[in-house]
Amino acid sequence: MIHFLPESFDESTEVTASTTAGPYAEAVARLASIRQALACVEQYAGEVPSDSMVEAKLAAAWPVAFPARQRCYDARSARTAAAAAAGLEAITGCTDEGKAPHPAAIARLKQELSAGVDSIDQLFSL
Repeated sequence: MIHFLPESFDESTEVTASTTAGPYAEAVARLASIRQALACVEQYAGEVPSDSMVEAKLAAAWPVAFPARQRCYDARSARTAAAAAAGLEAITGCTDEGKAPHPAAIARLKQELSAGVDSIDQLFSL
């Protein structure tokens, strides 16, 4: 299941489980969801889903990252997650109506999500 928005502590037992797994578990899960959305778009475009180690880099760097870098990640991942949610909603809306999304729209969504993941990757590769 893809989750783009973090759940509140009071409403989810998943958050409780992720906080015991480590302080970065929610951040890694959000990034994994964005990568899963990108893989869906790539498959819809007829491409092989890209492979990346960005979640592993984030998991390794998060515990020692300064709060400013963590806030930057939060902003970048929120922006990319919003693009993923809106794009996937548009694709499914077209499909539900029996129409095929325009290939240029699929390519643009793929480009936007790839750029977002690359931006996060660069943030934790420094």
